[in-house]
Amino acid sequence: MDFFYQWLENLRVLIQNHFWLAPLIGMFLPFIEAIFPTLPLAIIISFNLSVLGAATGVIEGAILTILLSTIGSFLGMLLIYFLIRITFADYFVRKVKKYKYGHTFLNAVEGKSKWFVLALLSNPFLPSSVLNYGLSLAKVSLKKYLLLTGISRLIIIIFMVFLGSIFSLQENPLNVIWMMVAYFIILGIWVIYLNTLKKKKGSFFEDKD
Repeated sequence: MDFFYQWLENLRVLIQNHFWLAPLIGMFLPFIEAIFPTLPLAIIISFNLSVLGAATGVIEGAILTILLSTIGSFLGMLLIYFLIRITFADYFVRKVKKYKYGHTFLNAVEGKSKWFVLALLSNPFLPSSVLNYGLSLAKVSLKKYLLLTGISRLIIIIFMVFLGSIFSLQENPLNVIWMMVAYFIILGIWVIYLNTLKKKKGSFFEDKD
């Protein structure tokens, strides 16, 4: 991780000398996080918020961070989705289904209830790339994948931007603990709301028999 933080500092210096790179890097970092599960999304979003805010202003920086980070993360996940679907999807599905939890996850994703999958994908403390690998293996339509992935990415990025700015994660990484507490409070409210939507007739998240 020391290498990662040093890399971010080098990118900060590069952006300070070449402001036009800020939007490209702001999109690129979440893109690679969606591919590699070991990269910390919270730190990346905090970095984007910092450099884009310095380049364009606080409000503009927050808006750009949400837009660019969501697009970059979504495109990274979509790339993995298509790569898995056109290569080794069938092989890995057979492997995953041999394990109890893998089989349970695929059944949940392929089921009628969309709110559970969205709640799972919207958790910023779960490795989004790993969840995306599992979702890519499941038998879900492209429309369902795009909607669930796009909405969950937007939710996570907005959450990271506002709480990341409050807790200053890049300067104080241990503040992620307080961020987690705030997240689980918000998650509880979100799950209750989704439960009401799944009972509403005509809702995208409606549980159908």
